[in-house]
Amino acid sequence: MKKVINICNHVIHKIATNFLAILFTIIIIGMLCMNSIYLYIDKPDFQVNNIWNYIGILVNVIGIIVFIIINKIIELKFSKKNFFTVIIFLIYLIGEIVYLKLVPLKPFSDMYYVTEIASSNFKNQIQYLQTYPNNLPTTIIFYLLLKMSSNNVFIIKLFNVFCNIITIYFAYKIYYNVYKQNNKMVILLGITSISTFLYANNAYNDIIFTLLTTIILYLVTKEERTKKDIILLVIMSFLQFIIRPVGIILIIAICMYFILKKYDYKMVITIVSMFVIFNLLYTLLENCMIPKSEETQQYPIWSFIQMGINEEEFGFQNSTHSTKWTVDDVKDRINELGVKRLGVLLAKKEYWLWTEGTYQVGRYAFGDGQEGMYDYETPITKLVVSPDSSKIRKALDYIMKGQYFVFILLSFVELVIKDKSEDEKEKEDLLYYFIIGLFCFYLIWEIKSRYIYCLYPIFLILSTRGIEKIKRREKLNGKI
Repeated sequence: MKKVINICNHVIHKIATNFLAILFTIIIIGMLCMNSIYLYIDKPDFQVNNIWNYIGILVNVIGIIVFIIINKIIELKFSKKNFFTVIIFLIYLIGEIVYLKLVPLKPFSDMYYVTEIASSNFKNQIQYLQTYPNNLPTTIIFYLLLKMSSNNVFIIKLFNVFCNIITIYFAYKIYYNVYKQNNKMVILLGITSISTFLYANNAYNDIIFTLLTTIILYLVTKEERTKKDIILLVIMSFLQFIIRPVGIILIIAICMYFILKKYDYKMVITIVSMFVIFNLLYTLLENCMIPKSEETQQYPIWSFIQMGINEEEFGFQNSTHSTKWTVDDVKDRINELGVKRLGVLLAKKEYWLWTEGTYQVGRYAFGDGQEGMYDYETPITKLVVSPDSSKIRKALDYIMKGQYFVFILLSFVELVIKDKSEDEKEKEDLLYYFIIGLFCFYLIWEIKSRYIYCLYPIFLILSTRGIEKIKRREKLNGKI
């Protein structure tokens, strides 16, 4: 049996690494030529690059060089002093609080509904949960947070900041689990990630989902797991799934890891069986908390798939949601498109998803340009209020795209340089499974670039390792 599993493991490893090498190559070349953009009429689009795209990349390359120097100083003078990390995170916390106070964005879109339901003790806008019951866990979390602060939404955003700090810290710990090296470059890259910093203004579930994803990956990549670790792993996996059902991708990746790498069938049985039990209990809770409607309110999965194969906005949400879509409607749409048109559509949607590069953070950090977006006016709100004419927004977009480009480039370096131990390969494969799983899922589902926000901790890890690989090659060549 082990022999068969080893063969499967070898084949899947080859497929995964080659697939990601191709994906990263397309992203790198594509971003050097075309600019995938988000239009604030809620639509994806493309533009030919201009000089500012390349300046954004150059700024980030220079930034990486500066971080290497700073990290070297940290290694020499503060390697055994944890207080330095505490100081870095404290500065980050203060910076986030200042930003959130200067840009007091009101919740809108889905953010508005979940915060409104939570602040009204599940009385107002409850029909939203009838349509989107998957947002019940997020609403419960926000309800508990708002109870602590007299319904001040700022507490949710502050919670986001602490989630960011914990996520970056656990990315740092995952790096140690995989490569057996404490490398504060992960933290430096994390706290200077502009998209992550700005995303704290988004009172929704993406940051919580990302935190849970990172802690789960930390627990799986540990050398030895106690019973408490296993219990925590199962609970975290279930919470991640109910907050965003796409979390099933990570659960599948974990099961693949334990079967292909560790031959640990008992762990897989434990995860799956407990997951089923928790899900049954949660279904009872959901039925108790969300009142029934006389008419069907919840959109079926076919509605999301139907949006995922619309040509007009190539998979982006286009207001065609319907409770009446069926599998036959999807089949009819696929037959109508044909192989060629469907292939072009899928290529365009995946290309835009993986090259947009900002996770649409401009929308969730500063708003969509509507009146009354802010709780109060500040000198900064006046500068960022307009999505189309704000120079600050445009500059940040170029820098964020450049930062994403550099992260992908460094991740590609780590992927293609082969000097890795077997343990490193095994644990990296877990990260690769999750990336590829999301890629495959969004072939059929409707897309937004924020849907892959949860991957940024993985890119921090792979980017840091890519930097180490480059430094090691330079040393071998006698240049450092």
